[in-house]
Amino acid sequence: MNAVQASVTVPVDPATAFRIFTDEIDSWYVRGRHSWVDPDRAVGIRFQDGYLRELWSDGGHVDTGKIIMWEPPRRLVWADLINETGQMEIEVAFSPVDGGTEVVLEHRGLDTLPPDVAGRIRRGYSWNIVLRWYADQWER
Repeated sequence: MNAVQASVTVPVDPATAFRIFTDEIDSWYVRGRHSWVDPDRAVGIRFQDGYLRELWSDGGHVDTGKIIMWEPPRRLVWADLINETGQMEIEVAFSPVDGGTEVVLEHRGLDTLPPDVAGRIRRGYSWNIVLRWYADQWER
Protein backbone atom coordinates (compact mmCIF):
# COMPACT_ATOMS: atom_id res chain seq x y z
CA MET A 1 0.00 0.00 0.00
CA ASN A 2 1.53 3.25 -1.19
CA ALA A 3 -0.96 5.59 0.52
CA VAL A 4 -3.14 5.98 3.58
CA GLN A 5 -6.36 7.96 3.93
CA ALA A 6 -8.24 9.53 6.80
CA SER A 7 -11.49 11.47 6.59
CA VAL A 8 -13.95 13.49 8.62
CA THR A 9 -17.19 15.32 7.86
CA VAL A 10 -17.62 18.85 9.19
CA PRO A 11 -20.89 20.87 9.34
CA VAL A 12 -19.84 23.75 7.08
CA ASP A 13 -19.56 24.40 3.34
CA PRO A 14 -16.31 23.51 1.50
CA ALA A 15 -15.10 27.12 1.30
CA THR A 16 -15.38 27.53 5.08
CA ALA A 17 -13.86 24.09 5.72
CA PHE A 18 -10.89 24.93 3.45
CA ARG A 19 -10.38 28.36 5.04
CA ILE A 20 -10.43 27.01 8.57
CA PHE A 21 -8.10 24.13 7.67
CA THR A 22 -5.58 26.48 6.07
CA ASP A 23 -5.93 30.04 7.39
CA GLU A 24 -6.85 29.00 10.93
CA ILE A 25 -4.66 25.89 11.32
CA ASP A 26 -2.92 27.42 14.32
CA SER A 27 -6.23 27.70 16.20
CA TRP A 28 -7.07 23.97 15.96
CA TYR A 29 -3.70 22.19 15.66
CA VAL A 30 -2.96 20.78 19.10
CA ARG A 31 0.39 21.69 20.58
CA GLY A 32 2.38 18.97 22.26
CA ARG A 33 5.61 17.00 22.33
CA HIS A 34 4.16 14.53 19.83
CA SER A 35 3.00 17.09 17.28
CA TRP A 36 6.06 19.28 16.65
CA VAL A 37 9.40 18.91 14.90
CA ASP A 38 11.08 20.91 17.69
CA PRO A 39 8.70 20.88 20.66
CA ASP A 40 11.01 22.96 22.87
CA ARG A 41 10.85 25.94 20.50
CA ALA A 42 7.52 25.46 18.65
CA VAL A 43 4.93 28.16 19.23
CA GLY A 44 2.69 27.90 16.16
CA ILE A 45 1.96 26.52 12.73
CA ARG A 46 0.75 28.18 9.52
CA PHE A 47 0.65 27.98 5.76
CA GLN A 48 2.93 30.84 4.69
CA ASP A 49 4.89 31.83 1.57
CA GLY A 50 4.15 28.52 -0.16
CA TYR A 51 5.08 26.32 2.81
CA LEU A 52 3.57 24.67 5.86
CA ARG A 53 5.70 26.08 8.67
CA GLU A 54 6.33 25.32 12.29
CA LEU A 55 7.10 28.65 13.97
CA TRP A 56 9.64 28.88 16.78
CA SER A 57 9.91 31.05 19.90
CA ASP A 58 13.25 32.48 18.75
CA GLY A 59 11.69 33.85 15.54
CA GLY A 60 12.92 30.97 13.38
CA HIS A 61 10.90 28.24 11.73
CA VAL A 62 11.12 24.91 9.98
CA ASP A 63 9.30 24.21 6.72
CA THR A 64 7.51 20.90 7.11
CA GLY A 65 5.77 20.98 3.73
CA LYS A 66 6.02 22.73 0.36
CA ILE A 67 2.68 23.64 -1.21
CA ILE A 68 2.39 22.18 -4.70
CA MET A 69 -1.36 22.74 -5.29
CA TRP A 70 -3.59 25.35 -3.69
CA GLU A 71 -7.10 25.16 -5.15
CA PRO A 72 -9.62 26.68 -2.73
CA PRO A 73 -12.16 25.46 -1.84
CA ARG A 74 -11.54 22.01 -3.35
CA ARG A 75 -8.07 20.83 -2.37
CA LEU A 76 -4.52 21.48 -1.37
CA VAL A 77 -1.43 19.32 -1.75
CA TRP A 78 1.94 19.68 -0.10
CA ALA A 79 5.19 17.77 -0.44
CA ASP A 80 6.46 16.40 2.87
CA LEU A 81 9.80 17.97 3.80
CA ILE A 82 10.31 16.18 7.14
CA ASN A 83 11.04 12.61 6.09
CA GLU A 84 14.24 13.13 4.14
CA THR A 85 14.39 9.45 3.16
CA GLY A 86 11.12 9.57 1.21
CA GLN A 87 9.26 11.56 -1.41
CA MET A 88 5.73 12.00 -0.15
CA GLU A 89 2.71 14.18 -0.74
CA ILE A 90 -0.25 14.97 1.46
CA GLU A 91 -3.50 15.90 -0.30
CA VAL A 92 -6.52 17.29 1.49
CA ALA A 93 -9.76 17.33 -0.54
CA PHE A 94 -12.95 19.15 0.47
CA SER A 95 -16.21 17.80 -1.04
CA PRO A 96 -19.78 18.91 -0.37
CA VAL A 97 -22.01 16.29 1.25
CA ASP A 98 -25.41 16.45 2.93
CA GLY A 99 -24.98 18.48 6.08
CA GLY A 100 -21.51 19.82 5.35
CA THR A 101 -18.17 18.89 3.83
CA GLU A 102 -16.27 15.64 3.71
CA VAL A 103 -12.56 16.26 4.24
CA VAL A 104 -10.35 13.46 2.93
CA LEU A 105 -6.63 13.47 3.64
CA GLU A 106 -4.40 11.16 1.60
CA HIS A 107 -0.72 10.64 2.43
CA ARG A 108 1.05 9.24 -0.65
CA GLY A 109 4.53 7.91 -1.32
CA LEU A 110 4.84 5.57 1.64
CA ASP A 111 6.77 3.08 -0.47
CA THR A 112 9.67 5.58 -0.54
CA LEU A 113 10.17 5.33 3.24
CA PRO A 114 11.98 2.82 5.42
CA PRO A 115 9.50 0.02 6.29
CA ASP A 116 9.23 0.90 9.99
CA VAL A 117 8.39 4.57 9.27
CA ALA A 118 5.96 3.64 6.49
CA GLY A 119 4.29 1.14 8.82
CA ARG A 120 3.59 3.78 11.45
CA ILE A 121 2.04 6.10 8.85
CA ARG A 122 0.04 3.27 7.21
CA ARG A 123 -1.72 2.59 10.49
CA GLY A 124 -3.24 6.05 9.97
CA TYR A 125 -3.26 6.83 13.66
CA SER A 126 -1.65 10.27 13.48
CA TRP A 127 -3.74 11.58 10.57
CA ASN A 128 -6.96 10.41 12.25
CA ILE A 129 -5.90 12.37 15.34
CA VAL A 130 -5.13 15.52 13.32
CA LEU A 131 -8.50 15.41 11.54
CA ARG A 132 -10.23 14.88 14.90
CA TRP A 133 -8.52 18.05 16.22
CA TYR A 134 -9.81 19.86 13.13
CA ALA A 135 -13.38 18.56 13.50
CA ASP A 136 -13.52 19.12 17.26
CA GLN A 137 -13.71 22.88 16.87
CA TRP A 138 -17.34 22.56 15.73
CA GLU A 139 -18.21 20.60 18.86
CA ARG A 140 -17.06 23.31 21.31
